[in-house]
Amino acid sequence: MRISFAQSCKLHTFLLYTFFLVAIATIIMGVPLENALMTKRAEIQLTVPGCPTGYVYKASLCDEINRLMVFCENSQNPDDVQVVYNDCGPDETCIEHYYAIESDLDVPHATCIDNEHRVRKWDNFGEPAKETCSPERGYDIESTDMEIAVTIYANDGKPIQVNIIVAYKNGVEISTVYDQHNYTSVIRNYSDEKIKYCFTTGSDNKVTAYAAGWDIENKTFLLDSKS
Repeated sequence: MRISFAQSCKLHTFLLYTFFLVAIATIIMGVPLENALMTKRAEIQLTVPGCPTGYVYKASLCDEINRLMVFCENSQNPDDVQVVYNDCGPDETCIEHYYAIESDLDVPHATCIDNEHRVRKWDNFGEPAKETCSPERGYDIESTDMEIAVTIYANDGKPIQVNIIVAYKNGVEISTVYDQHNYTSVIRNYSDEKIKYCFTTGSDNKVTAYAAGWDIENKTFLLDSKS
């Protein structure tokens, strides 16, 4: 049995998938992962999903703001699927995205990203019912193709759906998603344009959004230019 995920799935659909998988899989928590990956670029640490020896990575989600839920398939037996939990580092936030690993927008991937240099954070605490937007800034990128991603969290650190998530490039709308807890879009031929993210909860929920950019060619999350 192979696992497939659609970007349009809502959070409760992800949870139903998770319940189903957990019912048939062995859940591993606290087991050393020999091939868990920790990489440093420019002295900034990223935590990416890892699987036990003998298993191959298939997909991942943000279980919480600081924990990855990773789906691993036995390389010799596709019916053997395990769910593994990887903790983020102390100064990292889990962000979901859909392009970065296998160029497949139907498969979710989660990465723990350095908060200080690569994550753009904002919230709606002042006016929960109104649209709330991030600062408008560019990204430092060595190539021209990038992905942008947003994940929304409730105060308990769990992903939470909001009514609308939208992104803009130099004030022009890129795309909009509805009733999701995350957002992904690919930008081709990026050239220092300013990117702004906005969300509307459609309720009085107080939530926090985290956004990041991904260099597709060089396979790394981007430094926020701060300007």
